[in-house]
Amino acid sequence: HFLGVTKIHNFISMSDMKYNAIVGTGIKIENRIEIPPDMVPTDAQVEITAKVYHGYNAGEAYQGIDAQSLKDVKGREYNYDGSIRNDKPIPEAEKTGET
Repeated sequence: HFLGVTKIHNFISMSDMKYNAIVGTGIKIENRIEIPPDMVPTDAQVEITAKVYHGYNAGEAYQGIDAQSLKDVKGREYNYDGSIRNDKPIPEAEKTGET
């Protein structure tokens, strides 16, 4: 390889595009590190489910994601005005000033 890189010991990326591009240049990747499910925030479940469904490699923990899984996953809930607080909708009484 023109940069002198011949091997990557631990590759931390779900992207098959990145993986294929690196391997395609002749660099060997020894270990693909998967993202543990407990490291994925609740509000990122929609994104990770969609990425895995469309071909990203997330390892053993994310096997079996199908079209139904993609339909069933839920993101964070927003109020009618789009406001949220700490991943939870702001109570109506707080928005109107009532307590």
